[in-house]
Amino acid sequence: METEIFESIFSSGRLQMMKLLLPHLPADKRGNFAIWIRLQEFLYTLRFVKEGHVIEMPPPLEGDALLNSMLPYCDDRQRDQLQKLKQTLHQMDQMKEAMEMMQLMQELFPEGRNAENLDLSEMMNLFSSQGYNPSHKENENNGNLDDE
Repeated sequence: METEIFESIFSSGRLQMMKLLLPHLPADKRGNFAIWIRLQEFLYTLRFVKEGHVIEMPPPLEGDALLNSMLPYCDDRQRDQLQKLKQTLHQMDQMKEAMEMMQLMQELFPEGRNAENLDLSEMMNLFSSQGYNPSHKENENNGNLDDE
């Protein structure tokens, strides 16, 4: 999608049609024609920028969406590296959530009272007073959340 937006900004409809015709040319003519198309795109881009056009783009992708959009262009080694990066980012998000939960617990127990010493009813009362009302229970068979 993002590459299509880039192509639409820095190319003309005429050049896009030329690209579609490229496979229909004799094999020995395709290389020179492809170079000519790229040269025309380069000249078009230079004129576009020189004339001071503002380049409008959609909001950039972030996180998994950005990494997923790169996957089709990766070889196997790059794909493995992206998958590892995604796992690392996911783990960092989990750590951030854990840190936020620890901060929340410190706010709930500012006097240093330890959450381990609370019984379940005290814990439920604390969460209810904070606006949290658990409406799900864990399914013992497969760990999925089911409505009560």
